[in-house]
Amino acid sequence: MRVAIIGGAGRMGRLFARYFHQRGDEVIISDIDEEKARIFADNLGIRMARNNMEAAESAELIMVCTPIETASTVINDLLGGIRGSAVLTEISSVKSPVMPVMRKAVEKGLNVLSVHPLFGPGVKDVSGERIAVVPVEDEASEIGLARRIFPDMRILSVDFERHDYVMALTLSLTHFMNMAFASVLADEDLRELKSLGGTTFRMQMMLIEGMMTEDPGLFTSIQMCNPYTIRQLQRFLTEAIELIGHIQREERGKLGEFYDKVFSALSKHGDLAGSYEAMYKALRIIEESCGDNPNP
Repeated sequence: MRVAIIGGAGRMGRLFARYFHQRGDEVIISDIDEEKARIFADNLGIRMARNNMEAAESAELIMVCTPIETASTVINDLLGGIRGSAVLTEISSVKSPVMPVMRKAVEKGLNVLSVHPLFGPGVKDVSGERIAVVPVEDEASEIGLARRIFPDMRILSVDFERHDYVMALTLSLTHFMNMAFASVLADEDLRELKSLGGTTFRMQMMLIEGMMTEDPGLFTSIQMCNPYTIRQLQRFLTEAIELIGHIQREERGKLGEFYDKVFSALSKHGDLAGSYEAMYKALRIIEESCGDNPNP
């Protein structure tokens, strides 16, 4: 299969270029950062196109791996030059901005697939990883298409509005909390904090430090492109203000009630004690692999 990766020099673009290349597919990439794309293409032994249209015009599968803000424009520019039998795929982590142009592609008779890889570019092997299909027109046929293109991944399906609602909680809110937490700690002695911090703190620091390796543009897009972000952030702030009030007024009873309410809700959906034990095991494995265990 001939695969074109638009945005092939980006982190997810490079991941999918490697994925299809290792499967034996013919891969061609394009990217606005031509120098970076050329170096990557040469190292991997794949072709680099002069522009997006050149990459897409003879491809059987076109994957748009560009930033959320530019994906719609890129797709719209490609519509006139894609072969009728080709599959146009995009991987945006927010679907509201891109869904209109994907539906436009359907109206033009093109085969489309909107997916969201539920893993990051740091994954070494995508086998068994989850990828969400966000139906554009025909859920059943698009799921079948996804299974043929990504046979070694776990396929989930979710409509685009629910997808973005969930991503506002699992991406926007978590990134927001971690960024605020990181900002508080930025001027502190992190070596001392890690030395004296307990398990929860050390685990949280790993999450923060991992998040800070991502493209700052992705952080901005996740916060600003999702129509549900502000609503979820306001919910978070409302809960935080209530907690602060209980603490300021030394309302031990109400603070305990707040805790019990949350504990009861979470207990219905998971094994909290098991998660606690798993956190310790995970932290120990991670710190030993990094040679950074404060309690050898």
